[in-house]
Amino acid sequence: MKVNIYKTKNPYSCVLEIIEIKSNSSNDTLTHFVPPFGSPEIIFYIGQTHQIKNIECANGAIKGLYNTSQKIDFISDYHFVSIRLKPFGLKQLFNLNASDLLNSVLDIESHPIAKILLDLFRAEKTLDITFFKKLMTSIEQYAVYPVSSSTKSFITLTSESNYKTIKDLTLQNRIGLRTLQRNFKKEVGLSPKEYLRIKRMNAIEQKMSQNIGVFEIIADFDFADQAHFIKDFKKIRWFTPTEIVKKRMLLSDQLTNPEITSI
Repeated sequence: MKVNIYKTKNPYSCVLEIIEIKSNSSNDTLTHFVPPFGSPEIIFYIGQTHQIKNIECANGAIKGLYNTSQKIDFISDYHFVSIRLKPFGLKQLFNLNASDLLNSVLDIESHPIAKILLDLFRAEKTLDITFFKKLMTSIEQYAVYPVSSSTKSFITLTSESNYKTIKDLTLQNRIGLRTLQRNFKKEVGLSPKEYLRIKRMNAIEQKMSQNIGVFEIIADFDFADQAHFIKDFKKIRWFTPTEIVKKRMLLSDQLTNPEITSI
């Protein structure tokens, strides 16, 4: 498998990164165990149609946020591009109620903006850095729909904090809790509590990929004990931390040696 990741330099972009994944041979298939990222995606199939076996969309999909892991089976000789948006990207780019796409997908050809982006792929023969810069610019020019300041502030704080409680984050930073709860679900698709739980679990998985021990993780993330850690982990990842490591299902195991480029 070859993985290219293009990260945006623009802090105001609605895009987090663009990931291109391509099989090495026609016999190569991909079963991907994907943890919830806390961000939606736009997936474009390159070459072949119907590349994900359990999704009916022919040429790609707008993928909402998930609050649990997914098992995704790709066909052999897969080649696709995933555009990972900021958590409120569905609202900002498509003006969608993000909660309507929780744990589900929308056919890429059912939305006019997504269809325009699909046409860019169809018109391009070579997917290189020049194309991905053009794609990024095209996406950013359509991301015009407003997102509440409470949602943006909360997302920034969860990236900078040590995963404090929602009450702590809102009180200390003067974010109205009721305003946040009213806007966040529509603009992100998850409740603030669900989003914070996913961000926390992603940070834990990052620690696990660095071979940090269980007891150090329990201490760092304020779990009451090992049983509580395992219980919370399984809610999102289906398996225990030990099983995830043994089965090599960490995200770092599945997307090995990516080439990372800033654009």
